[in-house]
Amino acid sequence: MTQRPVLLADVQLTTVQPLTFSHHGTEGLPLLTRGVDAEGRHLRTVYIPAAQLRGRLRHEAALAELRARTDKARLEEAYLLALGQDLRPEEDTEPEAIRLREQRAFRDQHPFLDLFGTWKLASRLYVAHLLPPVNVAPDTVAHIRRDLDTNPDMMALLDDAEQDRFYDRQQSQGLASKADGLIKLARREMAGARKAKDEAKLAELEAKVQELEALKKSHKGDDASDNTKHLLELQVIPAGIELTGSLTVQDARPGDLAVLVRALDGFSRQPYLGAQRARGCGEVRARVTFRTADGEPLAVVAVGGLRPAQVEYTDAGRAFTQAAAAPA
Repeated sequence: MTQRPVLLADVQLTTVQPLTFSHHGTEGLPLLTRGVDAEGRHLRTVYIPAAQLRGRLRHEAALAELRARTDKARLEEAYLLALGQDLRPEEDTEPEAIRLREQRAFRDQHPFLDLFGTWKLASRLYVAHLLPPVNVAPDTVAHIRRDLDTNPDMMALLDDAEQDRFYDRQQSQGLASKADGLIKLARREMAGARKAKDEAKLAELEAKVQELEALKKSHKGDDASDNTKHLLELQVIPAGIELTGSLTVQDARPGDLAVLVRALDGFSRQPYLGAQRARGCGEVRARVTFRTADGEPLAVVAVGGLRPAQVEYTDAGRAFTQAAAAPA
């Protein structure tokens, strides 16, 4: 049996702006343990999870695939290409032996799914986490979400009754927000009481939380919306740092390189990852170098700048994309 080659790519990604995966606070930014200190304590660093990059590449590749068609996509196709989810009800009831017998034919007929996989078909594309060269602590950025009264011209367009409604709402939301802050503080104290196994303190804090939640509800009344005017803090990967990782395509086919280059092109036109993009977060740029397992360069792709990816193929890269698939 002839072994198909392995396709590798070295990914160098730079954060142009801070990058976060959190929508509403300092909780949730993933940290990765990388090493321990002399006393065995974990040393943690910010990083970009492999799923973030892999999911973005798959979506961009799926978009390129569907845009090349003349007809609109069916829902089943969109799910299968973008998420790898098969909506066909018979898929779960087919005997496993039949699925295994048909797998090779399915891979030959569907090169996109052969590369990215489905929920039941193993992917040939492996993506590594993106890590900084040294452990980096998360940064915290803050911005104020302002209310209508910061714009006098806007307030002037409201009559007296509507202005009274605005100030009543602002006061109620402010009191509810203050109660919410006390609830969060009490819950942090509850965590300490649980750790110390202080049952009396825990019971006291639970009663306090219930009282504060009732107070918050009374202030909010029927208004279920959040407080409009508040300070929002976000935990972020700092801007201006480099993170590195890799892509590995097992049993590589000649078309794999072109699929990944198209995906990177889509990424380059909208070079953002994570959340809070409207507030200055998420922009990145990257340099992706494709090579063979022996280290022979195939292509270099520059990603970023809200423009098409800049692609430079080597002679070996062009030959790779044009080569006939090796016999299985």
